[in-house]
Formats: sequence, C-alpha cells, structure tokens
Amino acid sequence: MHNVWEPLGLNVMIGNATHMKNVPGRKTDMNDSHWIAQLHRFGLIKPSFVPEGVFQRLRLLSRHRTNLVDDLSRVKNRVEKVLQDGNIKWSSIVSDTFGVAGMKILDLIADGVTNAQTLAASVTTKIKRKEDAEKALTNCFTKEHIFVLKELLKQFRHIQAQIFEVENELTERMLPYAHLVDELDKIPGIDKILAMAIIAEASTNMSAFPDERKFAAWAGVASGNNESAGKKKRSKCRHGNPHLRKVLIQAANGAKQKHGSYYRAKYRKLQSRLGSANKAKVGIANRLARAIYKVMGGATYKDLGYKRGDPAEKQIEQLVRKLKSLGVDIRHENHQMVVNSIRKVTVDKTGVFQETFH
Repeated sequence: MHNVWEPLGLNVMIGNATHMKNVPGRKTDMNDSHWIAQLHRFGLIKPSFVPEGVFQRLRLLSRHRTNLVDDLSRVKNRVEKVLQDGNIKWSSIVSDTFGVAGMKILDLIADGVTNAQTLAASVTTKIKRKEDAEKALTNCFTKEHIFVLKELLKQFRHIQAQIFEVENELTERMLPYAHLVDELDKIPGIDKILAMAIIAEASTNMSAFPDERKFAAWAGVASGNNESAGKKKRSKCRHGNPHLRKVLIQAANGAKQKHGSYYRAKYRKLQSRLGSANKAKVGIANRLARAIYKVMGGATYKDLGYKRGDPAEKQIEQLVRKLKSLGVDIRHENHQMVVNSIRKVTVDKTGVFQETFH
C-alpha cells in the first residue's frame, strides 16, 4: 500500500504494531481500526523510518546477496555431511574444506577417485598434519556418494557465480556513494561489502535519527529501558532492523579480532564484566553503529587505540602509585610512561644491594 499510494502524493504513515496495542480482550478488526484511527488523530503514532526509493532497491540487492550466502552455507553443510557419511574426515586436516587444497580433493572424489593414497598425493599446498592426510581420506564411498557430491559441487559453484553477479550489480549501483563506502571501510570489522549493506539498510539520511544512540536502538543493538521504583534493571535489546543488526554483529565479530584496535580492548573488557561473549559482541555492535552514524554525518573515523578501555589500565595505575610510594618519580600520560628514577639500586654477587640517590 505504501508503494502504491506514495507516488500519488498521499502522505502514508507506517506505524509499529507493538506501539498500537489495544486493551487485551477487546481485539477485533473493527475495534483495531477505530483505535488506530483515534491514535493517529491525536498524533500518538510514531512513524517508522522508510528510506527513499533508491535505497529500497539497494536493500533488495543486498538482502538477496545475504540469502545467497545463507544458501551457500547450507550447501557446504550438505557436502560435509556427505563426506562424514563416507568416512572422510577431511575437515580435521584442513582449516577450510572449501579452500584450494579442499576443493582439489573434492573435485577428485567427484570424478570418481576414492583411493586414499592417490588423494593424499595430490595435495600440493601446505596443510597442517599432512602425515595424517591419508588416514583422513580413507573412505567407504559408493557411487551414490560420488553422484550426490558431484551435484552439490555444481550447486556450490552456481551459487558462487550468483553471489559474484549480485556483488557486481550492487557495486555499480553504489558508485554515487563510493566516498561513504571508503570511509566506512576504515572502521575495523567493516569491509566494502558490509559498508554497502549498511548504506542500503540505513540510507545516507541520518536526519531521521536525533542522535547516534537512537540510530543504534533502531538498528536493534541497544538495550531497552527497564526502570521501576528508581532502580534500573537489565533488559533485552529492543527489536530493530533485523537485517542491519545482522550486519553489525558480523562487523563486531571482525572488529574484536583486530589487533591494536579500540574495539578489541573494549570487547575483552565487556566480556570480563558481563560474563558473556555474545553480550559483549552486541556491545561492540552498538559502538560500531554509533561510529557509523557519525561517519555518515560527515565525520572521519579515527581509532582510539588499544589502550583505550583496556582492562590492564587499572593495573597500570596501581603499579604507578606503588612506584611513586617507593620513591620513583614517574609520570603516566597518554598510556606512555616517562620514568625519572631518583635512586639507583645495585646488587653485588653476594646478593647484597646498595642504594644511591642522585
């Protein structure tokens, strides 16, 4: 209805159903229509964010790519199941079953080569535990196993080609926003594909969100409010844009692994305090969403550095105080220490130490 009526010049408002619930026990279609009309007349319905038409079409491409990636993962799982059923434990030898070495073995098996020695001898790339390759490739494959594996590999390559075509089309449509893609690419955990997905979901118009916290809440990576009698309690994340939330969680998973970054240090601190890796990952996604809001608004990203939010910071402060109490003149600035000792300690071979001050 929105896509049909909006071109006619009608101002269509889409509201969140959870904000318009009537009193339980009085729900009928007629009562709901009267209730929604009454709320709208008094301005009590908050309109949902609907991006411009160009971004709706970009969303279609981005979400189609996501669906294809999910299909590719399912095909990979089916291939692994066939290998396990044929007693091939190839995934315990290689880090990636579908890497260079893995695909070479899969193609040979699909062509009917099942001899373990022949398969192991064909591996030319560097893999861990190469001496165990022959044991892992010892199998009981039948003609049916080979047929199913061959069909799955055809499906795997077909989906890969589809993903490549969609990415090319999405890249071409994103040319007007290439500068934003480059800026978002500077944020740890975000590559060009994720940057294009973020622009497609959130658009480039940040005026619809008052600040970065509202944007993070709309993305579904901010905790809700749960306060009673002046006490704030923990609450689950509010339901936001599920597609953007998935992208942000994926970006957080990459950001927490980048050495020397603020997000890696913050993740370790949150994981230690919350006791949950998933909750800490959502916390990093929240900070990524707030950084994305500022970059989309014209700001330039700059990493705060590893020591920002590092759990070792408190230990550094305690050691600095202890050194000062022992008579060492130490200045701790910007996570760099400048030490000017006012005493010198020397230890002779007998283990006796002497102090000299200067």
